[in-house]
Amino acid sequence: MSEATYVEDALAGVAGVDDIDSYVGAWHDGAGSNLELHEYLGMTWDEYRLWVEKPNTLRYILSAHRNGHTVSEELIKSQSELALAARAGSADEAESVLTWLRKTGRL
Repeated sequence: MSEATYVEDALAGVAGVDDIDSYVGAWHDGAGSNLELHEYLGMTWDEYRLWVEKPNTLRYILSAHRNGHTVSEELIKSQSELALAARAGSADEAESVLTWLRKTGRL
């Protein structure tokens, strides 16, 4: 594990979504002892709270960091893109858009 935060490592491709537990464990073992856990992970307090309450939001948190958005903006953007996909002209077109959203980390 590097000296970077989990978020930095995830955005650099060094860590995956499933690796966050290793970072939490390292913090509990004394790494980053002068930091709060959310800081050690590279999250704001609100992002950390959201992740603890709804772990499946981690992809939105990472996407927000990648795109320079807040998590709220990222979630709204994703909902808007899903609504567009739902109004697509055909099932194949909708599936194509959903595949793209998944591939780009937006879902």
